[in-house]
Amino acid sequence: MHNRFRTLVARATGLSPAGIAISLRQPLDHQSNLLYDVRFGARHLILKEYRKPHEFAEAPVREFRALELLEPLDIAPSPILIQAAPDPPLGPVVVYEFMEGSMWDRQCPTASDLAALAEVWLRLHAVEKAGLWFSRGYEHPLTEIWARLCIRLQQHIARIRTASVAGREIADLCTGVLDRCGAAAHELAALTPPLCFCRADARFANVIQRPEGRLGLVDWEDSGLRDPAREVADLLTHPNQEDLLAPDEWQAFLQPYLAGQWSVDPQLQQRLHLYLAIFPLYWLAILLDQGTRLAAANRLVGWTVNGLPANVRLRRYLARALAWPDADFRAQLATLDSLDFFPSPPTS
Repeated sequence: MHNRFRTLVARATGLSPAGIAISLRQPLDHQSNLLYDVRFGARHLILKEYRKPHEFAEAPVREFRALELLEPLDIAPSPILIQAAPDPPLGPVVVYEFMEGSMWDRQCPTASDLAALAEVWLRLHAVEKAGLWFSRGYEHPLTEIWARLCIRLQQHIARIRTASVAGREIADLCTGVLDRCGAAAHELAALTPPLCFCRADARFANVIQRPEGRLGLVDWEDSGLRDPAREVADLLTHPNQEDLLAPDEWQAFLQPYLAGQWSVDPQLQQRLHLYLAIFPLYWLAILLDQGTRLAAANRLVGWTVNGLPANVRLRRYLARALAWPDADFRAQLATLDSLDFFPSPPTS
């Protein structure tokens, strides 16, 4: 395997295969693809191998095209090569320059960090849109996405309702927010947003604090045109970071970002408000899917989601949905403290 990668890199760079060292990076919990460090003396590249067959046709191409598009902005790694076709048993490959710095991931950014992130996002949105592609999944209309989300949640509600007395309470609460947030989804679907280039998958683990202080962004396989309000709602509610910042702390990002976009997108804040009704339910469905699979495999013990016990994370999303349109969900969360979506492991 490494010999194939060496040959591929050598052909693209002119380096000698004999001097190329390749090592697998330890995958992160959320990571679905494989990353390899590629070194030749002081030079450091990253080789990304795509491992999900249903993503082979689009994800590598989206990533490489995004890296080419953004190279003049110096906010993403510089592209080296793409092998878009799989080479069994290996998947498609993209190689790019390593970006020096440290991931934000579960670090809590400062107000100045958040303002810098807003500036980077505004620069992304200013990229010329002609000839660009939709971000992953954005080709599906919101009405279709909402209908599928409702079906998934209703199936989970039916399962939870029969599990316990607490399950019936959770099911009733979920049914109520699903009905109430449906109005927000229909209102949102009636709007026509101006699309912008977005990175998608807005987790802090994809933000790199570079040595000189500037920010960079990695992992562009989902990128493309989408509603920027959807991008911001993803940022605010993503399980990688939704518990790290209080609503008022997010203002260090939101104020400069919304001000910078207002002239070209005066309805952005309205759409963001509506998306914030939907995204907690979106994440609730994803985590309920995951928990159901783990329960079937008898693997619930020790299940955490980005550092929090899964039931805690699930309660946070339900509390967000219950609190909407208010962004402060602490009061609702306090009422859910004793409710578990899945059996908690026994304490020793």
